Amino acid sequence: MAPPRTGLKALNLKHYILAALMAILAVAVVVTVFSVLLSPARIFFSVTNPRSHLLVGNGGANLTFTLAANNTSQRAAVWYNTILVDVLNSTVVTPASIWTKADLKKNATSLMAGWQTRGSVATVDATVSVSRGSMAMAFINGADVNSSAFTVTVTAVARFKVGIAKTQLYDINVMCTPVIFLLQNRSGISVAASGANVDCGPY
Repeated sequence: MAPPRTGLKALNLKHYILAALMAILAVAVVVTVFSVLLSPARIFFSVTNPRSHLLVGNGGANLTFTLAANNTSQRAAVWYNTILVDVLNSTVVTPASIWTKADLKKNATSLMAGWQTRGSVATVDATVSVSRGSMAMAFINGADVNSSAFTVTVTAVARFKVGIAKTQLYDINVMCTPVIFLLQNRSGISVAASGANVDCGPY
């Protein structure tokens, strides 16, 4: 028969092992919950109100549109560290085709003004100026239906926040196509027309 003290030590050892396993399980649960809470929110980008405006005199054109970001999360706010928007004429693609960076209009209510609250849509206005002999010529002469299709890419770096807890920075890369900038005529007279909204998807 084993001495009582030996049996007591074995029982204590089992208790220690069980307590350690419970502690590990509790930590794992906390880490899992914390990871779920701080996972990136689902952000959906879209290009809205694409417009074209021919410039009288130099044969160029201004392309304007609004970039909208829909934060569908009901728990996480989002802050954009950087947002870059580039445009390419995808109606007439040549080896010399180049991406043109859009100018973003920053103001107190724009997409980049601060934390975008949960369950909200934030926007920023964008403009692309193209000169005669480059993308403008393809834009003006590239389509038989008085329209040209463009591709818009959005490259962003964002951070999310739940309560006071903030995540690391995440990369966001989406492409919006085809973005149609309609023209009322090709006479060179300054005109403006609006195309359809386009949802963006990852690439």
